[in-house]
Amino acid sequence: MLLNAKRPPRDEAGFTLVELMITVLIVTIGLLGLAKLQATAVANTSISRTRALMTYQAESLAGMIRANKGFWVTTGLGTYPTFSIDAAGNLSLPPSSIKLGLTGTCVDLVSSTCNPANLAWDDLNNWAADFKAAFPGARAAVTCAPASGSTCVASPATPNGYDVTLTWDQRQTAVNRSTAGSTTVPVSMVMHIQP
Repeated sequence: MLLNAKRPPRDEAGFTLVELMITVLIVTIGLLGLAKLQATAVANTSISRTRALMTYQAESLAGMIRANKGFWVTTGLGTYPTFSIDAAGNLSLPPSSIKLGLTGTCVDLVSSTCNPANLAWDDLNNWAADFKAAFPGARAAVTCAPASGSTCVASPATPNGYDVTLTWDQRQTAVNRSTAGSTTVPVSMVMHIQP
């Protein structure tokens, strides 16, 4: 007797070339997405680092202002200091600062020549030099913010405050085609200081 062995139905034994190409395409798109995600994460970490360092820089100036209340709270001259640092790192004081006695340097804090105005001058110059070295191209401004009224006055009932504005150019991460051409955007941070 002749036995006819029935062949079992043929199952697919492996991937076809089309299935393999589709798999490679899906994996490639996923890896490209992960690469973009990593690039965005690195860029955002850099942005966060710069913002944190700018905050520390503003805090260091706030500490100098609070430590020298003799100058920053009451000058007794009816005018209050404002200053700015331009993108080249140059410290700029208004002409009225001459009235405030912002001249000279304090070699030591016990010297009789080191009055609050001299200490403020040293603080501003040292802070400006550190700011320029740490953040080339960044700008800073300190302006008096009156506690009441529209202008800062000498010996107010509530001490005047100061607004520290730090501005820098931040590299922008391209999220899509519309932001791909933008490389940097100006960013500002304002810190209010109450001595």
